[in-house]
Formats: sequence, C-alpha cells, structure tokens
Amino acid sequence: MKFLQPLKWLQAAAIVAAAAAAPAWAQDYPNRPVKIIVGFAPGGANDIIARLIAKELGTMWGQPVVVENKPGANGAIAFQGVAKAPADGYTLVLGTAGPTTMNQALQKLPFDVLKDFTPIVNLVDAPHVLAVNAKLPVNNLQEFVKLAKTADPKLSYSSPGIGNSGHFAMEMLKQQTGTDITHIAYKGAAPALNDLIAGHVQAYFTSAAALLPHANTGTIKVLAITSKDRLSLLPTVPTMAQSGFSNFEFPVYAGLLGPAGMTPEAVQKINADANKALKSPAFLESLKQNAMIPVGGTPQQFAQFLALDLERWTKVVKAGNIRPE
Repeated sequence: MKFLQPLKWLQAAAIVAAAAAAPAWAQDYPNRPVKIIVGFAPGGANDIIARLIAKELGTMWGQPVVVENKPGANGAIAFQGVAKAPADGYTLVLGTAGPTTMNQALQKLPFDVLKDFTPIVNLVDAPHVLAVNAKLPVNNLQEFVKLAKTADPKLSYSSPGIGNSGHFAMEMLKQQTGTDITHIAYKGAAPALNDLIAGHVQAYFTSAAALLPHANTGTIKVLAITSKDRLSLLPTVPTMAQSGFSNFEFPVYAGLLGPAGMTPEAVQKINADANKALKSPAFLESLKQNAMIPVGGTPQQFAQFLALDLERWTKVVKAGNIRPE
C-alpha cells in the first residue's frame, strides 16, 4: 500500500498551492476589464446605478469596468447570460428587485436567483413614491385609501408592466388596506406616467427618482415615500410609516451578483471595494441627486436579504393571484 503515499503527498501539495494562490489571486484581481451586465436599456435607474459603481471600481482597480445593457424579459435575459458565465469575477450582474426576486416570485425562470448566483453586495435602496393625478381630491395616503374604498367607478393605477416594482408595490398596498384598485399595465414608464398626468389613471407607484422632475410642477401629487426617512429632495413627502402604514416594507435594492461558484477571495475583494465606493463623497452626492440611499454590507447579509425578499413577494403574488403576461 506504499503507492498511496505519493498520492497523499500530491493532494497535500495541491491544497497548499491553492491556499498560497488565493491571496496572490486576490492581489492580482482584476488584471483585465470587468463587465457589469444590466438587464435594461441605457438611461434608467438601473443603468445609472451600474455606471456610478463602475466608475468608482474602475478608478480603484486601474482597469475598465464596462457596463453592458442587455434588456429583455424584465431583466431575465441578462441574468440567464451571467448564470452561464465563468465564475471568475469578471462578469457580474446588477441585481434589482424587479428582475431578481420579484420576477422569480411571479414565474418559473431558467435560473434560480438563490442557487445560480453569488450575492456580493447590496449597493443602494431606490425608494418608491405613490403619486396621484393632481385633480384627485386627496392630499395624503389615508385619504387616498378611503377614496379607493368608496370610489365608483373604481380607481385605477398605471405601471410599466406586470411584475414591475411599482405593480408589486401597489398590490401590497391593496392587500394591506383591503382596497380594490384596477391595474392598467403599460409597455414602459413614459406612457404610464403620461396617462397619470392626463388623468386617464388616478395613481402610479414608481421610483422617487423617476418623479423628481414632476414633483413640484402641479401635474401630480406625491403622497408618500417608501424610505425609512424623508428624502432631502422631497422634504414635504411623508414616509409610509408617517402616513400610518408602518408595516409597509418595500426595499427596492440594487446589488452586485456573480455566477455561482465564485471564490471567497473574489467575492470579498469586490465587496470590500464596493463598500469603500459607497463612502466616496462624489458617489454619495450622485446617489442623493438620484434619490437613492447607500446600503452596503457583507455578502452574507445580501444573501439573507434576497431570501427574505423572495419570500415576501411570493406571498404577495399568491395572495393577489398575480399572473405573468
């Protein structure tokens, strides 16, 4: 049985070599361009976040961090591509609520967000606001809920499509308040907002960033925001809790994920540098101007957050009997 000794020696040598290589890999990473895939077209909130973090990481690393837009299927096309990419830290995806946990809660996908990806870091929270047409006779969320219960015909609300974060936000509000508000799904945010302003629908739940240009024009009324605290850009808009809805938890995150199987060294390197970026004064000011809030934290915290968020939206989908298009 002496022939086993060389084998054991080779196994031990391999383990030692791997352990020695890990710190060297971490120090060397990245030595070529890194891609962040975004599942939506350029110009939207997801694209803005990706380009902000790409700029910061690129400066730190001395390597290009390139944002690639691969829109389609509410972000699923981008996720599917990254799930099949090498788990070497050079292909990442910007995971946001719609294409990540909400999409999986709504329908069967060719990947599993919790199994086929490596959570790296939760970057930001993008608070949403409930807005109504300027002529609707309500001035706060309590009045809106009261009107929704008595209106004849029923109130209606717009969204950029089934499974969108604004759609899920309003469905959660309906379930918590026992109201019945008709959902009108549009093919995009622009027509959904335009019909709110025109009065063809009465309400619209969307990101605060999307409504900032319209908040003080008199064309809409913003009733409440989902963040824990008021935003400096919308100082007169109360939070959901301040409006009497303390159980309305609606975190709309944006974080970095990679393919399953990434090494701990790669994950920790990206996580540590992303957390540094979140403390950059220039980065923080950019987030503020886009009505976003820095989050940060560990990969483990992001993984736990994703699991809880998926559970949250699975319950909402089942309770509302929501079906994909």
